[in-house]
Amino acid sequence: MEFNYQLKLSKRRKSVAIKVLPSGVSVYAPQNICKTWLNDWVKSKQKWVLEKQKSINAAQQDTLWASNKIMVFGHKYDVIYGASKSEIDHDNHRVYLTAISSTYKATAILEVKQLFTEGLSKYLRSTLPKYKSLMQSDYKLLKVRFYKRRWGSLSSNGTIAFNCALLGTPKWVIDYVIVHELAHFHVMAHNNAFWSIVSRFDQNYIEAKKYLKDYGKILIDW
Repeated sequence: MEFNYQLKLSKRRKSVAIKVLPSGVSVYAPQNICKTWLNDWVKSKQKWVLEKQKSINAAQQDTLWASNKIMVFGHKYDVIYGASKSEIDHDNHRVYLTAISSTYKATAILEVKQLFTEGLSKYLRSTLPKYKSLMQSDYKLLKVRFYKRRWGSLSSNGTIAFNCALLGTPKWVIDYVIVHELAHFHVMAHNNAFWSIVSRFDQNYIEAKKYLKDYGKILIDW
């Protein structure tokens, strides 16, 4: 089984690369590349590309809109539409939305963001103080909202922020992001000193980083 791709040549590029996205496959190469060599190289990557496409397709099928399920604290919750009020039912693993169906996507997204913001804020208020004291770190203001490209941050003015989509991850992953951001109180750069602090207070940080890398796109695909 072969795959179609869009070839993108550039005078500035010195190497070849393949990018697989939901929208399609792109092959990047130098302007003067040997087309015969490039064709053979692309064919050699066929298995990897097809597996990547399969993984992307599976991830898309696992989104809120395709499956009527959403991750909460690392567990799959059923999404129930047309409820009298929006809420998260942890006992029965259900998320209730007032939106009539998944076709009312804009309304559903707003509800999910609000529920996740409230849910994560509640967890952070009970967990942050413990790590703040343990790590001898500090912050002035807690902010929880939806971000498309980051899980958390600690600004120079003392604002610590978290992506509400983190509510979809297991609690040990949320704890890693907490430790990560509080570690920036002592070291702003991601250098050896920084990771030494993180590893001291979170022995599972490597697994947590991998979890966010593997499932991050699914978690924020609202």
